[in-house]
Amino acid sequence: MKLIILLSLFLISSCIGEKNKMSMAELDLKLSEEWIYTEELINFKANGIELTRPPGVEQLVMGLIIPQKGGLSRIIQCVYYIVPYKEKVSILKVQEYKDLESCPDTSEKGVTLISIEDINHFKITFKNFKLTLDFQYQNALKKIEIPMPNIEEGLVHEKYHSIKEKRLMSGLKFLKLSDESFDFASNRYLGKLSDRFSLGSAIRCHQVNKDCETVGENRCEDCKYGWFEVVDFQCSQGGSKFCGQNHCGEKNEPACPRGVKVVDVEDAGICQSDLEPILNLEKILVCQ
Repeated sequence: MKLIILLSLFLISSCIGEKNKMSMAELDLKLSEEWIYTEELINFKANGIELTRPPGVEQLVMGLIIPQKGGLSRIIQCVYYIVPYKEKVSILKVQEYKDLESCPDTSEKGVTLISIEDINHFKITFKNFKLTLDFQYQNALKKIEIPMPNIEEGLVHEKYHSIKEKRLMSGLKFLKLSDESFDFASNRYLGKLSDRFSLGSAIRCHQVNKDCETVGENRCEDCKYGWFEVVDFQCSQGGSKFCGQNHCGEKNEPACPRGVKVVDVEDAGICQSDLEPILNLEKILVCQ
């Protein structure tokens, strides 16, 4: 009877051990499909430097702030590493946390996404908006490279060019989408991808009156798919704004603002060549 029990325990532990093993292809895929959405790197302590100290002690290497599906909230994934020491093997671990602003010093709490042993000569490098992991595994050198198009490092000002973001590719952003992304009732951000001014579905996020005073709250920072400005009272600081993609100049859409200088009503907006700007009942120039 004891022999049967011991044999059963051995088989169970073997199955668990096999289940916890991860190939390099699986590790690459797991990290890439999560980390490509990274919006910010935090707690980054050794960029491009091989981790050799302290031996045998778990250390926090870095954290990644990643949006969840639909972009409704964010989570933090934290990377921990133990440098091998005598009989203690090296361990690479990735933990996931919610409702935290930074990574804990140790991996005691959170959900373990990855835990893999015998990762030696470990180094993480972030350069040119690409994260590279270099290490040795099973006596072979390995490299995992993950582009990070969502990370932004300020703005680029070039003569004779419009301002653009300093990122992997200006204007490119990867979104983690789900059915909830397009459900306005469950989305705390404003607007849907299908919203159009001409359809009457665009949400006004900022309003100015005839005295160029702001009416109510400016919520344009909460617009999920950006915002655009209309020409209404020709205020020097700009007009009212709506959430959504900009289709100015098109039929039944707002006229494109000519500039910040106050001019006559008929010259304040620009439409496509076969249309002209007309004031609607809300005193907004619309192309008709």
